[in-house]
Amino acid sequence: LEFASDRQPVPLCEVEDVMSITARFCTGGISLGALSREAHEVIGIGMNRVGGKSNSGEGGEDPLRYKPIEDVDDEGNSASFPHLKGLKKGDSASSATRQVASGRFGVTPAYLRSAQQLEIKLAQGAKPGEGGQLPGPKVDTYIASLRHSVPGVELISPPPHHDIYSIEDLAQLIFDLHQISPKAK
Repeated sequence: LEFASDRQPVPLCEVEDVMSITARFCTGGISLGALSREAHEVIGIGMNRVGGKSNSGEGGEDPLRYKPIEDVDDEGNSASFPHLKGLKKGDSASSATRQVASGRFGVTPAYLRSAQQLEIKLAQGAKPGEGGQLPGPKVDTYIASLRHSVPGVELISPPPHHDIYSIEDLAQLIFDLHQISPKAK
């Protein structure tokens, strides 16, 4: 494959460095449960390695992910994350962006305080197959513990604006979120 151009190459000294470019990378919000634990954690680790931001989705996140992974052996394995391979000491599986939805599944003070950025999800509502719904069979013991629920119980986001009826309600939610997590954007 060859490229032909009528333009002069840009001098390398005028090109942004890799980290300043990857710092703008962000993922969409997909909750843990919609994605497997392994996929959700690997996305977090990958985005943190390149300086980007992964998004937790509305399902909460395991508090184990809030701190760097320090128990990594020479082969890239961790007792804290035995299902992951290729880890490096100091890796972080934490999502930089924490999503808060009307249902607030899995939202705890620690979840909010560990965020770099908060995202408020509005007006989704649950329509089977369109997000906002986690079928009962996918709610195992692990997912139920993160979402403060019971295994096997279907989790459905409430209809749009179930508790945000006005701009004042939204302003109050933003105020409350900044009280618990003042450093988050």
